[in-house]
Amino acid sequence: MVAWIDAARRDLRQSLRGIVRMPVLATVVIVSLGVGIGVNTVVFSWIQGVVLRPLPGVDDATSYHLVEPRTDTGLFPGTSWLEYRELADELGCFRGLLAFRMVPLYVGEPGHVERSYGLLVSGNYFTALGLRPVLGRFLLPEEVTRPGSAPVAVISHQLWQTRFGGASNAQGQTVRVNGRHLTIVGVAPRGFQGTVLGLNFDYWIPATMAPEILAGSRELEDRSVRGYAVMGRLQENVSIIQAQSELDTAMRRLAQAYPSTNATLRAEVLTFGNSPRGPQRFLPTALAVMQAVMLLLLLAVCGNTANLVLARASARQREIGVRLALGAGPKRILSLLLTETLVLGLLGAALGVAIAVWGTNALRAMPPLAGLPIKFQTDLDLVSLAFAVLLGIGSGLIFGLAPALQLARVDPLSAFRTGSRTASRSRMRNILMASQVALALLVLIVAGLFLESFLETRTVNPGFRRDGVLLAAYDLTGRSTSQAFTRTFAAKLLDALRALPDVQGAAIASSVPLDIHGLPSRVFTVEGHTRTDADFDQALANTVTPGYFAVMDLPLRVGADFADLKDVNSPPQAIVNEEFVRRYLANAEPLGRRLTARGKTFTIVGVVRNSLYNAFGEPPMPAIYFSYRDSPTLVGEVHLWARGNETALAQDVRRVVRDLDPDLPVYNVRTLNTHIETNLVFRRVPARLFAVLGPLILVLAAIGIYAVVAYAMSLRTSEIGVRLALGATGRRLVAQFVAESLAVVSVGVIAGWLIAFIAAIDLLASDSIDPKVFGGVPALLLTVAAIACWLPARRAARVDPIAALRQE
Repeated sequence: MVAWIDAARRDLRQSLRGIVRMPVLATVVIVSLGVGIGVNTVVFSWIQGVVLRPLPGVDDATSYHLVEPRTDTGLFPGTSWLEYRELADELGCFRGLLAFRMVPLYVGEPGHVERSYGLLVSGNYFTALGLRPVLGRFLLPEEVTRPGSAPVAVISHQLWQTRFGGASNAQGQTVRVNGRHLTIVGVAPRGFQGTVLGLNFDYWIPATMAPEILAGSRELEDRSVRGYAVMGRLQENVSIIQAQSELDTAMRRLAQAYPSTNATLRAEVLTFGNSPRGPQRFLPTALAVMQAVMLLLLLAVCGNTANLVLARASARQREIGVRLALGAGPKRILSLLLTETLVLGLLGAALGVAIAVWGTNALRAMPPLAGLPIKFQTDLDLVSLAFAVLLGIGSGLIFGLAPALQLARVDPLSAFRTGSRTASRSRMRNILMASQVALALLVLIVAGLFLESFLETRTVNPGFRRDGVLLAAYDLTGRSTSQAFTRTFAAKLLDALRALPDVQGAAIASSVPLDIHGLPSRVFTVEGHTRTDADFDQALANTVTPGYFAVMDLPLRVGADFADLKDVNSPPQAIVNEEFVRRYLANAEPLGRRLTARGKTFTIVGVVRNSLYNAFGEPPMPAIYFSYRDSPTLVGEVHLWARGNETALAQDVRRVVRDLDPDLPVYNVRTLNTHIETNLVFRRVPARLFAVLGPLILVLAAIGIYAVVAYAMSLRTSEIGVRLALGATGRRLVAQFVAESLAVVSVGVIAGWLIAFIAAIDLLASDSIDPKVFGGVPALLLTVAAIACWLPARRAARVDPIAALRQE
């Protein structure tokens, strides 16, 4: 053991000396590995936050399971409060079911109200999560038994620090929430954000306060009012199958007892990460793809580094021959060389950690999306650091193994003969260079696709007006549940906004296109279309006021706009898009047909042009626009079409809303262009990343090719001298050497291109493959490779024949 430690210490000391003797190569290797390991660690830390630690501050968060009711149409509407109470009593397979629901809150005195978010929670919420208060206490069970009996709240650790300075007298103070004063009874532990993935909450309020802070709410007594999420830990030795069986029995009993609300409902026991609602639906898949691409990037860096180290190793054959002649065995040589590459890998990992620290801070500093309290759950912990170290060790082994094995097999006698190399070594160089080029091409094609996808958002016409439109959101939750109140407020607001001198048009919609959440989908039936299978017709849905289509420059192909908000005589109306007519009506006359959705019947009064709804590049999607007059929503997105600079209208919008309701803040004010840019986070982050990494990979590939070709030319100095002495021209020799090297490069380009093309066919439709990327990237790489081959070949061809022959 002592001998092994001494040998390792000697190897480490000699490795450090060797690295110092090659500063340029070492710098290139460490920087390229650092970038590759850094971006991989950033993505891994994000995956940790989503998959391994989805609930910051909660121990063993992945052990929680959700109870999710499901309709016969496949939708997950959430649980009603009364349903939760009964399930909590009946489901003995859970240690304790807790319930929570996100609600917008308006905090502050009149005229100084700020929008925040909180959770309405069950009495056992904090205890079931195993949390302890930093200050004061949590909710008591008796505080969540009678409606309005406990006007109390628990606040977040962050709010306690920022608003109360971390003072102990915060407990007992009151805060005005939705017009009601609540007493602060405790502070949640540091780091705890709540129980919705990726969202950060400041207030936890007893669910029984819903009628008080949400004016007119009947959720405590009405089983049809849903939206609560229910979850808990399974009892020891209880499987998901057993829990599902017990849940099925409970849901059958509820269906029999309450057929009007539960007859068509089933329920599923799901892990927290498989939630059918919220960011869990898309984040794991998106992050897995990003991690795979980043690992591919690191593999390409390792391929390039292997070529550089191989060229360096070949130049050290005389040194290795001396060591072997003095008695060092192949295993000793292998140990020494691998130690050297492992040190380079670990130094690259150290730089990668520094890059990852910067990257995770940059992610946490990203602006909120869609006005939600989003907090990127990225943090470097010991697991992330271990991941970076493992990548460094793995990279060192990957790029160092081939050169080390080659040198460990060197014949000491032939090592002293200048220019003596075996054919197998030439094949090794060619294989590594082709592999490096193939990996570089794969990464560059992925980078090109991400960049092209992101740039598409700036050049492709989405089918609606995106310039000159200002968006501003408001939420009437807690004001009144009366549709008449909501409709009247919208009408007054639009009248006031349209009276502004710089406003060309104003409208309100329930959703904004190209939002990160996408437009909601509605199940419907339409007169004249029947299905022969058991599936349901579905279309995207948006609820809009009259004037919306003019503001968004969405021309009506046939029919007319919706009736005025104050019209009480016209029947409920709907407007559909062209794709709806094509898909469900076979282009037959749509006007006057009856459409039924959510138990209500609407008359189709118009057809509007197709546009983009959820994503750039999406195929035509059927869409239904419902009239705000018929189905007013509490949450509204104001759309203002400005005559000049739309941002100048922001203060006017706030003033108009404040005049109508001093307690109602306007939030998430932004231009439509800004909205689109902000919600393209899963295109923008990789695109900006690859905008830096793409050129870096191209430069590294050029350096690797140059190093290999330069070394190959140095081995052929005598041959070049002979050929020049016999009358060969330098130009002809350069052309031959470049052609030989490009033949190897071309093999790598073809292999990489085929892999990328086959993968793209599997993931994308064949007509979605961008010819500019799949044609331009190989051409660019071949051009760079040709230059990298030409430079050393041109220098080698200028050798003096006499001097070259003397070297032999």
